[in-house]
Amino acid sequence: MTAGARKLIVRLALSLAIAAAFVWWLGNQGLEILPSAGQFAAVAGWAVPVYLLTLVAVHFLRAYRWIYLLRPIHPGLAVRRMLPVAFVGFLAILVLPLRTGEIARPYLIKGHAGVSMSAALGTIAIERVVDGLLVSLWLTLCLFGIDPSRSPYVWPLRLLPLGLFLAALVFLLAFLWRAEAFVRLGRRLAAPFSQRLADTVVHVLEGFGRGLAVLPNKLALLQFLVASVAYWSINAVGVMLLARGCGLELDLLGGVATMAVVAVGILLPSGPGFFGNFQASVLVALELYLPAAAGGVTGRAAAFIFLLYLCQVGLTLLVGFGSLLAARVSLRGVFSSGLPQVATEDLADWS
Repeated sequence: MTAGARKLIVRLALSLAIAAAFVWWLGNQGLEILPSAGQFAAVAGWAVPVYLLTLVAVHFLRAYRWIYLLRPIHPGLAVRRMLPVAFVGFLAILVLPLRTGEIARPYLIKGHAGVSMSAALGTIAIERVVDGLLVSLWLTLCLFGIDPSRSPYVWPLRLLPLGLFLAALVFLLAFLWRAEAFVRLGRRLAAPFSQRLADTVVHVLEGFGRGLAVLPNKLALLQFLVASVAYWSINAVGVMLLARGCGLELDLLGGVATMAVVAVGILLPSGPGFFGNFQASVLVALELYLPAAAGGVTGRAAAFIFLLYLCQVGLTLLVGFGSLLAARVSLRGVFSSGLPQVATEDLADWS
């Protein structure tokens, strides 16, 4: 067994243990992860088709907006080359344990478009921070109308995600402002171990800095922000519509909050498919916005949570595997890759 295979098995075992812990918690809350047939009786016939239409738009915008971050560092990059890589990258994030699939897009964009992996990591850092700031800011605003006595999660959800992503933004801006200082620090810390390691760290940090080059590019950043706001807005409306189609009295603020809590919740290391923490995140959000009623929130929400998860995972799998076949993208190297792999592969092109 190779070292990469052993790492994957360890990650998978750990992720399954995390998923099992979430499933145990959900069971204690009374949620049926696989609802009985009777719980789908209240679901309107239009609910799933309408939600899938919004989800197609969301999935496309999520992928397409990456072009605005890549073109400042790779002018002329074709959308037809970037989109399959993005879709396969989303598939990798979904199926690989502990979010190790995050490395897929940098790994694949190098092979399909010649973009440096370390530079691509810089663009993904921007994407993650912008997404985090948008959803955490919306979540904070939504939760100011919620009485903290309703749930012990209100105050943490108001403050922690926004604080975390603000700190990440400060780091990115500091790196952009004093990139040379970060590179020198990286060399100084790595040099005592080996010169090769020091050279690798310097190269990765310099590439990461090139990936942040979009931040001073006002037009590219504005285009990315507009696409991101549209992506998250359609996402929230879709969540609200599906909830209403499932018989839940969720308003637009509740849709925004549910979307945001799920976005924050699935950032946590978890099992393949975000199984467990996805359902737990939706349940926590719904309990903040839905009035207590006979049967409780868990009894009325089981069908909604199941359909929301099934639609999101199903579309990601369908488009991801379709892109794998149509664009002949291979995930083989991603299963054992990580930051050291990025550094090693990129260093081969460094002169």
